[in-house]
Amino acid sequence: MKIIWVVRPAEGGMVQHLQQLSTGIRDLEIVIVGPSNMQEKMEGRRFIPLELSDGLNFRKDLFCARQLRQILNREEPYIIHAHGLKAALISAMALAPQGHPRFLFTAHNALPQFNSPLKRVAYHMAQRWVFQSINTIISVSDTVRSQFINLAPGKKILTIHNGISIEKFGDLSPSEARVQSGLRVDDVIIGTVARLIPSKGLTTLLEAISLLVKIVPKTQLVILGDGPERKRLERYAYGLGIGDKVHFLGFRDDVPQLMAGWDIFVLPSLTEGFNLSVLEAMASSLPVVVSDLPSLREAVVHGQGGFAVIPGSAIDMAASVLHLLKSPEKAKMMGRFNRQRVSSFFEKKHMIECTQAIYEGLME
Repeated sequence: MKIIWVVRPAEGGMVQHLQQLSTGIRDLEIVIVGPSNMQEKMEGRRFIPLELSDGLNFRKDLFCARQLRQILNREEPYIIHAHGLKAALISAMALAPQGHPRFLFTAHNALPQFNSPLKRVAYHMAQRWVFQSINTIISVSDTVRSQFINLAPGKKILTIHNGISIEKFGDLSPSEARVQSGLRVDDVIIGTVARLIPSKGLTTLLEAISLLVKIVPKTQLVILGDGPERKRLERYAYGLGIGDKVHFLGFRDDVPQLMAGWDIFVLPSLTEGFNLSVLEAMASSLPVVVSDLPSLREAVVHGQGGFAVIPGSAIDMAASVLHLLKSPEKAKMMGRFNRQRVSSFFEKKHMIECTQAIYEGLME
């Protein structure tokens, strides 16, 4: 039986999630409908281009929904699974007014927030309409699930945490990893993985590093990821006097090898749905310092695997990193705890099995 995924524009964790499901569920026919620039990321599956875009544009969205309706009528899928809120909206429009008996939606991120009361009301009404037509909402964290409880019956919503392949992490020794990365063995390496956008809070991390280097001069910061904020962040780092201490490496395929050479992982996000990078750092046996956000507390146990700090506080972040650097045995113990926690709760196998069970349950 055919399953169609409708996918919005995506990068980072959502793409990784889709790739894991696509390769993990091999015995079901999955056809992917989404922006053409996603096709090369979804190798091994039939792909139908549909140029969904972020944000709301009534004319473009209506045209997109009409195209999707034609695709769905032609393909006659048994299950429709929308990934991302925009994909869910376009799918609901395409299926209106009769709907579809097996329409799923995975919420990969927290719901958008708006300052304008008019926008808040408009989005709230649109979301309620969309969720009424969906049979099952899959949330990637309990924090995201708690937002949807106000918009849809709780029995419709379940949490399946994102997961990773733990066996990819922890193979290299720190010294080998540093040699491969071109870093000195005696440097103190702080690392992060994030899309370079304002909500990731990287300005705070740069400020924390500028404080830290005054106490630990050998500190180096490695940033993996890219995005529209890169040039501004590079200028800001130089303005703080740490331009030579910060390494912007862009998107990388060798994250496990790079992480093996780090001392501490830091995630300064201001908002998160559920973050895969922190799981990767934990699988690498790293202690972590993260923003004290509900979704990150689902992964990180404060005081046992690292520290949760006040979002946006460079002083709090720098102090927590310094505490770990001054307590190396405690940091190692936290790293071991983190790897075991990922192995127990956040393996990708669990995420794949739970999602496949939902599909198979609908087919009975």
